[in-house]
Amino acid sequence: MAVRNGCHLCVAMHSARLAALGADPAVAAALRAGAPPGEGRLDAARAFTLRVLDTAREAGDEAVADFLGHGFTTRNALEIVLGVGAYTLSTLANRLTGAPVDEELRAFA
Repeated sequence: MAVRNGCHLCVAMHSARLAALGADPAVAAALRAGAPPGEGRLDAARAFTLRVLDTAREAGDEAVADFLGHGFTTRNALEIVLGVGAYTLSTLANRLTGAPVDEELRAFA
């Protein structure tokens, strides 16, 4: 969502978090480029999130079935919907206010 919504602060923050978690740098690079990270469950979560964003209402039976087929639950789908709502507000507010990137995140901006 950070990349799709163009939130410079969130891209830096999530890139830093992935690095702190020891994620493969290729995963972060793919996500920053707006591409699938190339891992089944991560790709499914990314695709479902973008589908929810793109449709702004109905992900569709096929998208839900694909998401569930990767071992996720209906609850996980609802968590993504909740996250999309909350996170959209955050990213748009950061862009509107030109929120600065904190010193510790600048290397990830």
